[in-house]
Amino acid sequence: MTDLRTQLRTRRQLLSREDRQKKSEAIAAHLSRYLPFIRSASLGIYQSLDEEVDTTPLIDIAIENNKAIYLPIVNQSRIRADALLFARYVPGKTHMKKNRYGISEPDVGIGECSRATELPLICVPMVGFNEHCDRLGMGAGYYDRALGAPGIRKTHLVGLAFACQQAEFEAAPHDVPMDAVATEEGMLRRD
Repeated sequence: MTDLRTQLRTRRQLLSREDRQKKSEAIAAHLSRYLPFIRSASLGIYQSLDEEVDTTPLIDIAIENNKAIYLPIVNQSRIRADALLFARYVPGKTHMKKNRYGISEPDVGIGECSRATELPLICVPMVGFNEHCDRLGMGAGYYDRALGAPGIRKTHLVGLAFACQQAEFEAAPHDVPMDAVATEEGMLRRD
């Protein structure tokens, strides 16, 4: 899978900044018309890295629709379900810090966080996906541990990716499937 991850990240990196922005806006537009998104009063979403789908347009749409935004926090807990928690995020108001991976996250105490099972919808980053909405992540397993927790199936999981990230692969037993994947071409729903 390491070779496939490298190939898919290279595809994503080859997109120009302008192309990435246009495609990210199209992804946000598709997701904004997706019924589970429309019905959700809150959502978990990540702050994107340079090569990922830019989540800024989607966060803007969520705020315009009065949705509460929660960002992931990497937690060093040994409790499997607590590997990734979510904290409330208000742009311009929430104090942020860089985690050990250099990713910005809310600077809050663990007691102020929610588990993934408490959110109705979570938008998940992905390196790749297949036609069955199986997700290939970066390989650290944080999302799989958090999303594989008991009770998580109440949470609607949507992967965000560019169409060029689709590939053929078999999911590993520990990989948590997405309910849908949003790309610039539209919504791919799990069978």
